[in-house]
Amino acid sequence: MDIKPFTDTPIKFLEYDGKPAGDIGSLGLTNEQLLVMYRWMVFVRAVDDRGYILVRQGRAGFYAQVAGQEASQVGSALVLTKNDWIYGDHRSQGSQLVKGLKAAQWFAHVLGRTLDPTQGRMMPHGSGSADLHIVPPSSTVGNKITEAVGTAMAQRYRKTKDLTITYFGDGATSEGDFHVGLNFAAVYGSPVIFFCQNNQYAISVKLEEQTHTKTIAEKARAYGMDGYFVDGNDILAVYAVSKLAADKARAGNGPTLIEAYTYRYGPHSSADDDTRYRPKGELEMWRTQRDPVTRFRAFLVGKKLWDDAKEQKLLEEVKAEVADEFAKAEVSTPPEPLTVLDHVYAKRTPHLDAERAELAAELGVS
Repeated sequence: MDIKPFTDTPIKFLEYDGKPAGDIGSLGLTNEQLLVMYRWMVFVRAVDDRGYILVRQGRAGFYAQVAGQEASQVGSALVLTKNDWIYGDHRSQGSQLVKGLKAAQWFAHVLGRTLDPTQGRMMPHGSGSADLHIVPPSSTVGNKITEAVGTAMAQRYRKTKDLTITYFGDGATSEGDFHVGLNFAAVYGSPVIFFCQNNQYAISVKLEEQTHTKTIAEKARAYGMDGYFVDGNDILAVYAVSKLAADKARAGNGPTLIEAYTYRYGPHSSADDDTRYRPKGELEMWRTQRDPVTRFRAFLVGKKLWDDAKEQKLLEEVKAEVADEFAKAEVSTPPEPLTVLDHVYAKRTPHLDAERAELAAELGVS
């Protein structure tokens, strides 16, 4: 299937009912790889469901669900290698899990425990891992875009085959960082993938209230790069376009903008009341007619790779795995208060030593 940039309709390989809409064979995916894709989506949703429950239990103060966007996150992250870098946003935990972050580490982050690679020091949904090349997201919308371009430039100067991917929502495309980042990356040929998860709401602001272009992908034209408009609930389409962009970056042919047209099921975060701005029936339509997990399962059933017995077995396995991972996070200890000033810099500065001494005196410890 010839994948072209700047299409008016989303690129897709699957219809909403799971029937093929493109040449699936051109992807070169084995049956085993297709099943791995499906397991990842089911696992990410299960982890996400458990994480959101922590807020309802009063054990966490904030959570932003990825439910509904699993295909976008899993499909794009599966093209990454160990040495690639991720700059996520506050709703990219699915991609982080695929990159190698353990569910136990994610739960520990939500709970603020030491098993979290960031040691419970970051803002909610600010998880990351230096070992995995996952840079913790920021609460500031869009600011990681320019930082990702800087990392990609370093990869280019070092002449590696590695790339950087930066995730952001449709709201971030109204920030200056988006435009500066795209222009800089194009001018300097940086191996970066700009991955916009267009879930159609920047908190409560609808897409049409912040841009008058038909797609976000077409904005890439102004900066001299390709922009792809893809069905973000079709994991095969997301994978195909992401791999195309990744291969291009590794070959030294510069950046790509991908717009994944998707939909979030939950509110913007646990602090949001989405019933105040979503039209009645819209959420139910996406859940019942365009769900990425159901859609891909129907495809697998059509290929005779899946059935009810396999589904039940998978759900039981994932449930047990999530419970085991959560148990590991739960027994992890909270960080010691004095560690709050550690790792601000590679080495503590004199003023941080003074602040640490003041905190120690206040806590009555040494």
